[in-house]
Amino acid sequence: MKFRKSSLLVLTFVLSAALFSLALATAVDRAARSSRERTYVDAARQAAACYEVPLAIVMAVMRTESDFRADAVSPAGAMGLMQLMPETFRFIRDERLGEALADSAILDPETNIRYGTYYLAYLFERFDSWFVTLAAYNAGEGRVEEWLLDPELSSDGRLQTIPFPETAAYVEKAIDAYHYYGKKYKS
Repeated sequence: MKFRKSSLLVLTFVLSAALFSLALATAVDRAARSSRERTYVDAARQAAACYEVPLAIVMAVMRTESDFRADAVSPAGAMGLMQLMPETFRFIRDERLGEALADSAILDPETNIRYGTYYLAYLFERFDSWFVTLAAYNAGEGRVEEWLLDPELSSDGRLQTIPFPETAAYVEKAIDAYHYYGKKYKS
């Protein structure tokens, strides 16, 4: 009996310590994210105003793509806060904005935010829907064009279903973040 009580006490203590550690880690992570967010909100605000994209969309994409980590690199090769693919960066730099920037500028936070925001504006002009724009930002505009032409996925030019679970989850997460940042920044 004594052994059982002491075992239960130890188990209770271990579980309590684990829950406390998890809560502390979550709070630390939240504070770190908030600090990173504050670092980039002014650059996001400038880019949003320049390209007429809601600030909440820019912030939502940064949160969803990189969790506000400027040095983020995805397994697919997307880079920076807005997780731009190098080909997309070069397309914007060379064909759309005509700027003389080195390829390494993709990792400059202000440039990455500005180019990512430009790309959001470009996609929105093409698709006229933030839902479809976010899907194209994640899955690629060519793939989304195909989905819009598929009557099983789209009706009247509106995307009803996203056939890629990863992209569907991305869009849902980004839209949730958009609502959060819309309230936070009143945009």
